[in-house]
Amino acid sequence: MLVLLATLGWACWVTAGGGLLSGNGLVQIEEQPSGYLGRIELNDPDGVAAALRRAESFYHGEGMREEEIPPLVLVIHGSEVGIFFKENYSQYKPIVDLAAKLTAFQVIDIRICEASARIMGLDIKTRFPFVGTVPYGPAEITRLIEVEKYVYF
Repeated sequence: MLVLLATLGWACWVTAGGGLLSGNGLVQIEEQPSGYLGRIELNDPDGVAAALRRAESFYHGEGMREEEIPPLVLVIHGSEVGIFFKENYSQYKPIVDLAAKLTAFQVIDIRICEASARIMGLDIKTRFPFVGTVPYGPAEITRLIEVEKYVYF
C-alpha cells in the first residue's frame, strides 16, 4: 500500500512498512527503536504502580492494534524490588496482580536488580515467577539505552 503525500511541489509516498519513497525513487526508512523502557517517576511503590498503569493504558489504546510492539521493559532497582517477592504479596497485591496480568499479555517485561534484592536481604528464589532478574539495575538501564537503542516510554 502506498500513500501519496504532496506539499509545496514535493511528492513522496509512504509505504506500508512506514518507509518513505521520495520523488527520486530512494526509500528512506524511519528508524524505529529496538524497544521501550518504562520510566519510573517516583522511586517507590506508587511510581511502579503509575508506570504499570501507563503501560496498561497504552495497551488498551495503541498496543492492542500493533502486533509488532515488543513488551515494555521495566527495570526495577532499589527498595521497589521488594514488591515482587512472594513474602510481600499481601502488602503489594494490587501492583503485583496488575504486573502479572500485563506480563501474561506480553505488555511488559519486568526485570529486578539482584544487587538490590541482596542488600534488602531478599532471597531471589522467592520472587514471583513472571519477574526476571539482572545483576545490577542501573547498568541494565544504561545497556538498554546505549547499546540496544531503547527509548524511554
